[in-house]
Amino acid sequence: MIQQYDIDRAKLLAEAKALVAKAIKTGLMSYPLGTKFDITGSPIAIIDPDDSITSCKHTPELCLKAYQLRDLGMALEDVARQCQVPKGSVVYIISKGHELHLQAQRQAHHPSTIGQEVS
Repeated sequence: MIQQYDIDRAKLLAEAKALVAKAIKTGLMSYPLGTKFDITGSPIAIIDPDDSITSCKHTPELCLKAYQLRDLGMALEDVARQCQVPKGSVVYIISKGHELHLQAQRQAHHPSTIGQEVS
């Protein structure tokens, strides 16, 4: 059984292009400056190469490097560029590096308790 909500959403998505065109024509919306259009009048999508989806393995060394760079005061965008990771993943990578850094500190102070549960 198809719910009314799903039917309404499908209708709205089908009408989206016409709704956006009407809003632009009436002045309620506008495209960003410098937007280029194709022959049909539709905007040409500009894909930023930094925003592309990539898969990468976050090695412990990479995570520690990201944490150390951020700890030195480097901006998130600069850390992402330096470590060659997507901007959206850099906070996660830094947090994993921080966990590894703390684990190394704990191991240095209490080597016999690493890997054991604390009660």
